[in-house]
Amino acid sequence: MFPGEPISEKEIASSLGLSRTPVREALLDLCRERLIEIYPQRGTRVALMDGRLVEQGRFLRETVELAILELACQKCGKFEIGKLEENLEAQRKLAENDDLIAFFKCDSDFHRLLYVECGKDTVYDAIGFYLPHFIRERMLRLNMFNLEELLNDHELILESIKKRDCRQAKVHLKQHLDRVMCDQKILMEAYPKYFV
Repeated sequence: MFPGEPISEKEIASSLGLSRTPVREALLDLCRERLIEIYPQRGTRVALMDGRLVEQGRFLRETVELAILELACQKCGKFEIGKLEENLEAQRKLAENDDLIAFFKCDSDFHRLLYVECGKDTVYDAIGFYLPHFIRERMLRLNMFNLEELLNDHELILESIKKRDCRQAKVHLKQHLDRVMCDQKILMEAYPKYFV
């Protein structure tokens, strides 16, 4: 569904074979997450993308993940690094096969693994409010991504963690997350009707 597209509670309930009550509750949850907009007596639609939410999410992720990298550089041993390397290998294969959606799930898993391996999995869950907003933009710009560039960012972050070079790991993470904001400007110009 595209930003601004109308949503019919009745059609969703019918297509899923559910009563309208669970669909209505799900829509209310999505409204609280700012993913849809409900206008009483007028209808429901997919929310327009809000660049401010993405920027604030990027700010939060950067602030928290810089601290996570410090922990990773101190705590990550062979076992934890092995898990991150497995993830990068999966990313490589997905990039070679041009499987964008699976690649981006794996990309998100790489970041989640950093939190988990540092014992901060609930912190990752706490920033979860912003993740769907990143994902929406990511899906809109699938054809704009250079997967090799993104994969290289992760490889550089992991190499820095292995060397316990926290300063360099932070530089690479900042570069990686800054791409989100650069691409956002291009998206807003290409798809102005999708943004607030």
